[in-house]
Amino acid sequence: MKALVTGGKGFLGHHILRELLKKGISVVSYDISEQDLPLEEKDREAELRVVHGDILDPDSLEEAMEGCDLVFHTAAIADMDEARKMPVRTMEVNTVGTAYCLEAARKAGVRRFLFASSVYTSGNKGSFYRVSKQAGESLCKTYAGEFGLPYTILKYGSLYGREPNQWNFISGVCKSLLLTGEFTYMSSPDAEREYIHICDAARETVNAALSPDFINRTVLITGHQRIKIRELFALIQEILGKEVRINYLPLREGTHYIMTPYSFEADIPVRITLKSYVDISEGILDCLHEVKKELDKETGPSPGS
Repeated sequence: MKALVTGGKGFLGHHILRELLKKGISVVSYDISEQDLPLEEKDREAELRVVHGDILDPDSLEEAMEGCDLVFHTAAIADMDEARKMPVRTMEVNTVGTAYCLEAARKAGVRRFLFASSVYTSGNKGSFYRVSKQAGESLCKTYAGEFGLPYTILKYGSLYGREPNQWNFISGVCKSLLLTGEFTYMSSPDAEREYIHICDAARETVNAALSPDFINRTVLITGHQRIKIRELFALIQEILGKEVRINYLPLREGTHYIMTPYSFEADIPVRITLKSYVDISEGILDCLHEVKKELDKETGPSPGS
């Protein structure tokens, strides 16, 4: 079996890659970054091919995907603040890029396309990041309907782990508190999250990919330890064994959720009652007259007209 991981050098991508290698699956890491993969020596001995490529490059994608059975699409603009500032670029990378990946997977005869999405797609928070992921989910389902490409949508909760990056929240908190003893949180102290360790998320992702039970299904991969943000900071403070200062700033409207990512929006259209209207028969007659007039200009009047 052979798998391709887009964003194979990213936080989620390289952990999925390692899980695949553990199971003896040959892997193609496809990533725009030229940095080395953060792998252990035993992982480097496995069957691994590293491709430097952009998901917006269809030719490169198709070439890298040849002979692959599984595709794990994790490459994306995943930082919500970054996505909010760059709506067009976010839609280009996260949505058009997903379409290119799906098309390459279709042409390669891939057996399953696994799409890394988010719990944010179930609500109205998350700005353009949410919109781009919602579009990606819809693309997966439409490709399955139109072309029979099997998919699994993976909705991840709050991922955390050792590797520092701009959206690994807990890692960032730990670094700030160790360096300065202070951290600024842009939301409510009563916000709740279900954190899941990146290793657990990667393991369950690969398990879902290898199980027929999740073909053309959406899977929620999140933690079982629900915790308030204030409790999380208190836990870190107790582990550190020293006082820390947490500054809470107001939540930016429309970005992050407080208690739950889910929302109910009764977006029911309002019917406009027309005070006057063109009768359908009159409208059709008017169209016929207009079409006849255009045809006469092209061919000349018909006999008897």
